[in-house]
Amino acid sequence: MIFPGWTVARAIPDETIIGLAAGKYQLYGGVVRWAAGTPNAGQIIRHLIPVGLNPLSAIPGLDFIPGIVANIQLNQLKDMTKFNTNQLMQLSGQINTLSESTQQILQIATGTAVLSGLGLVVSSIGFVAINNKLNTIDGRLKEIQKDVQAIKYFLESSERAKLFAALNALLKIDARTASEHRHTIMHNSRNTLAEINMRYRELFSEASTIETAMANEEYFSLTALAQARCTAELGMLDIAHKEIEEMNTFWQTQAHRISKEILVGKYPERFLATDFVDDVSVAELTQWLDFVYDEKKGLGWIDELRRKINETWYSKGWFSGGGSGLNQNVGIGLEKEHKMLIPALRKLIARGAVFEGYVAQYELLEEQQMKPSEFEHKLASLSESSSVDGYLILEPTNTVQLKESV
Repeated sequence: MIFPGWTVARAIPDETIIGLAAGKYQLYGGVVRWAAGTPNAGQIIRHLIPVGLNPLSAIPGLDFIPGIVANIQLNQLKDMTKFNTNQLMQLSGQINTLSESTQQILQIATGTAVLSGLGLVVSSIGFVAINNKLNTIDGRLKEIQKDVQAIKYFLESSERAKLFAALNALLKIDARTASEHRHTIMHNSRNTLAEINMRYRELFSEASTIETAMANEEYFSLTALAQARCTAELGMLDIAHKEIEEMNTFWQTQAHRISKEILVGKYPERFLATDFVDDVSVAELTQWLDFVYDEKKGLGWIDELRRKINETWYSKGWFSGGGSGLNQNVGIGLEKEHKMLIPALRKLIARGAVFEGYVAQYELLEEQQMKPSEFEHKLASLSESSSVDGYLILEPTNTVQLKESV
């Protein structure tokens, strides 16, 4: 047994896929768990852990902030990110073999990772990865600082300098570093990251434009992940679990606010117009609205929107008003909708799922009393035969008991 209390499975059973489609289970990044309102709400029934090639490396330009870099490979993303409710419903109605069903669920997990710009496991968000992402983001922010004054101030902030200094210290740790020096560097960096993260938390909560919201979201998320990683590597796994839970709760609140006030705005019905028919499916739109308003209505949202509009939004000038300020994201132009707003929504929804998965994984690390680096080494030591299509499928040994309790 690789992890006490967990066994390696070779497939995802039909009942799990049907349960996902029926809403009994929910898929959050690389974690499948019982949905809210069910007898075992929150209970993990599968961990889907990638152990092969990082799917993010296959597509260039994924460390993007919508609107800052618009050359994202949209066609490739569409092929890899089929993770909506509509697909799960199709799966439940046309299950052929366990192998095919498992492959499609793993594709959904991969698609979520691609859109989120993060990996599906906490061990993939190491200090090198965080440093690389921040450097990429910084370079792109500099391209728009002349147009967005708030970004200019952001780049000049002292917190940003402290952040890179802390990461630089962490990057110097290697196998030759004495344990006492390693502990000191980790501890000092963790304190610095915790202080900086509080500042980015404030900026994230105050953001009122797409550019500043997405920039501050990146910095808040990455500093929080780096802080939790430091805490876990110091062996304080219970505290790391609490930190990631707190980070996720705050992030979800702000992501809902940004999605509702800045991205979707007062006129969500515009997405029913023909301007968006080729890029936003009905299934994806209902997923957006479930997330934005934090209310699960599914297709019920469509009836609400249909009452508000029966013309095209942009191409025939149904609405010619201006202003793209807070809570008035209409009239900003179809190009900006496609290049900034839609990618931002997709990213936040996917990232939200990944963060929920991280919480579950930190819980697993606490349960196993295993640091992220140790977890990473354990995965690296596994034989190729342990994985399915580049994923390790972990199933709790008490699955049978859970089934019987339903």
